[in-house]
Amino acid sequence: MDYHFGFSWRGLIVFLLPMVPNLFYFLIPASIDSGNKGNSHFLLDILEHGSQAIFIFLLIFVIRNQASQMLFPYLIGMGVLLFFYYVLWMLYFTGNASLFILLGMAVLPVIYFILAEIWLHHYLAILPTTLFGIIHVIITYMDYQSRV
Repeated sequence: MDYHFGFSWRGLIVFLLPMVPNLFYFLIPASIDSGNKGNSHFLLDILEHGSQAIFIFLLIFVIRNQASQMLFPYLIGMGVLLFFYYVLWMLYFTGNASLFILLGMAVLPVIYFILAEIWLHHYLAILPTTLFGIIHVIITYMDYQSRV
């Protein structure tokens, strides 16, 4: 493969776009019940955050020599996923934290990142992104079940 270390501004933008609602989550006072009554999934958290760190690192700091053209099907798909992800966050911020919304918030960005990795030819990042997504969904479901 023709990968090397560097900096990808496209990878950084791809990473930052889904993070925008998370900024509001941390900046807005905790008016939404997080339901965190202790951590019953410490090992899953380690795997989740570890795989997340790996795919983010690969996305931003590992470059593929193959050029990334503006492949519109991927960009349109990413845009649609990002739009619905933002809609789910708006629903969440208005107090609609159903299991469907929470699982959507866990799944949509993962699919978005996988499309971005295909678009950027960062095929190495697909495996840790997939692992992150699976674990993220499991943790989201476990946290939801602990609240009800």
